[in-house]
Amino acid sequence: MKLQYKILWFDDSEELFDSLNLDYLQGQIRRWGFVPDICLVNSPEEFLQKSPFDDYDLLVIDYNLESYGHGEDFIAQVREQEVLTEIIFYSSGATSLLWNAVHAKQLEGIYVANKQTIIERILKVGQQTLRKVLDLENMRGIVMAEVGDLDLQLSNILTAAMVGIDAEKQKEIFERFYVASSEHHETHKLSLDKFSKDPSIEVLLSLCDSDKRWQNYGRLKKHHELLKKKVLGNYVDDILRPRNFLAHGVPVRAEDGTFTFAYQGKSYLFDEAVSTELRHKIIIYKTAMSELNEELAVYGK
Repeated sequence: MKLQYKILWFDDSEELFDSLNLDYLQGQIRRWGFVPDICLVNSPEEFLQKSPFDDYDLLVIDYNLESYGHGEDFIAQVREQEVLTEIIFYSSGATSLLWNAVHAKQLEGIYVANKQTIIERILKVGQQTLRKVLDLENMRGIVMAEVGDLDLQLSNILTAAMVGIDAEKQKEIFERFYVASSEHHETHKLSLDKFSKDPSIEVLLSLCDSDKRWQNYGRLKKHHELLKKKVLGNYVDDILRPRNFLAHGVPVRAEDGTFTFAYQGKSYLFDEAVSTELRHKIIIYKTAMSELNEELAVYGK
């Protein structure tokens, strides 16, 4: 699972979509610590192009699709593919009509809703689903994957920014990286010595973990005019420290459901509020790094 909450919404009425407060829906999803990705489709062709649908966290399907038939027929096609994505089936009429259609097709795992309260129903089902899947192990996996994406973005920033400074400043960054790394990593001495004789940003990055990438960003920032203007925050405390506890720490569960991680003689309390805050911070850094990469792509042109 990634830090996106993806909804595929099928209704043949564009007027309905125009009448909905989708900004409110997106804002609430962001409060959960996820990036909303809501895909609105108006025809069976658009809907079926999204098959096999397992890329979505929630499907929302109207009952009365006018000339296209009824929504339960499309739900049946989804379930025939053995896709277990949560589905909300809605109508402007009585929910009993929806339940009759669901039972007639022997459909499982379906929520029903009235069209007038569809946004509230989506939010309720979404929160309920996330509580089921956001257990400790899933959250650890999310953080590992997202920090991997941040590593890639940071590598791209370093590569693009390095060409924006002169050779002497590049040499200084390479030398400072070599000295700092040699002091702490005797096991990598041969690789570092080889790098020292023929330094390049590509080899430097191959010798970096997440922490070293950030250290090199700090070194490069001192020499690059665009990077000097950017304030990304305390990446080590905000992202890398929690990541290290979740990746390497030993969790102990308390009676109230919270976890305490022990790692390198320190502890880290992890609960639902901390989990949500961490997701928010990851999204903030991903957005900032993505914007910086875009600015670097046109910098000096």
